[in-house]
Amino acid sequence: MDLVPVDGNPGLYRDNISNAIVNTNKNDYESYLNSRKKMNSEREKIDSLEKEINSVKDDVSQIKNLLLKLVENQTINS
Repeated sequence: MDLVPVDGNPGLYRDNISNAIVNTNKNDYESYLNSRKKMNSEREKIDSLEKEINSVKDDVSQIKNLLLKLVENQTINS
């Protein structure tokens, strides 16, 4: 791989064969991995909370339906 430094960007090199930009700075790479891991963790947490909210909504809906049936039975039997 033939790498040429990118002007004004230390740690960045251009691969002459593929024309890709390559970052050789390990600190930047570690920082990227950490931020990606944090983002994935937050996304999983949000997904979990959404499932929990939907479950609570279903439970409330079932309770509401049961209460409505109780009220109907009370008025019919009165």
